[in-house]
Amino acid sequence: MWRRTRGAVLVLLALSAAEWGCASPGSGDDGSGPVSGADASVDSGGGDVAIGPSPDAVVPGIDASTGSGDAGGDEPVDPADADDDGAHPSKSCVGLMNGTPCGAAPDICHDAPVCEGGSCAAAAAKADGFVCAAAPDDCHTAGTCTAGVCGAPPTRADGYNWNSGDDTARCCGGNAINTDVDSDCGACGIQCNASNGESCQSFGGVWFCRGCVASDACWSHCCSESYSPYSCAASDCAGNCSAQYCPAGTHCVVGTDTSDYCSY
Repeated sequence: MWRRTRGAVLVLLALSAAEWGCASPGSGDDGSGPVSGADASVDSGGGDVAIGPSPDAVVPGIDASTGSGDAGGDEPVDPADADDDGAHPSKSCVGLMNGTPCGAAPDICHDAPVCEGGSCAAAAAKADGFVCAAAPDDCHTAGTCTAGVCGAPPTRADGYNWNSGDDTARCCGGNAINTDVDSDCGACGIQCNASNGESCQSFGGVWFCRGCVASDACWSHCCSESYSPYSCAASDCAGNCSAQYCPAGTHCVVGTDTSDYCSY
């Protein structure tokens, strides 16, 4: 009877020890209390088995959501970093000296914008007359800026000598020509009248419409008979030099060995 009672007591003691987490002999624990840091269970042989921390446990120093070490992973993002694409520096002028470039010039007639009072100021127009376009040819000048706008290359005035070694090399209507032809004889716009027998010819180093018959048919209304063949002259046909019919930009020159003529 005592043996049966003693055996029942031992069974109850074993079950109580297992319930309270006490290690059984051979587990490595001193049997003084629950196994620290682990949930204890009993394997089939009666030994304690550590199965690791509870799934709900949080290990100090480790961010379970990001692994960054910062709890929660909700650190705010600097807006400046979010906007910076890394391709170029910020155009903010905060903390920069006045005059510091803060952008690119919008066109050739404006300077690059610069910082003024902590802000990026509007691009300033370059001074009027700043060259912004090259001259396309000998009878045009370079284009320049006016009030921040690049103007078209201006046309040179009629009579401009585009080749200093040739007195007939003149600009007429923006075109580089030689004034030794019937349409421009001696000056821009002087036209020889073929129906009046005229053609553009050089006489005494001057180009005239020569071979005229009637004064009224000459561009100058004077067919001078001083030299043969007759020439349409810049004269009133009374011996006086007259620029009345000379092209703009010319003046009347009294010929010494020639009839009077128009010249630049």
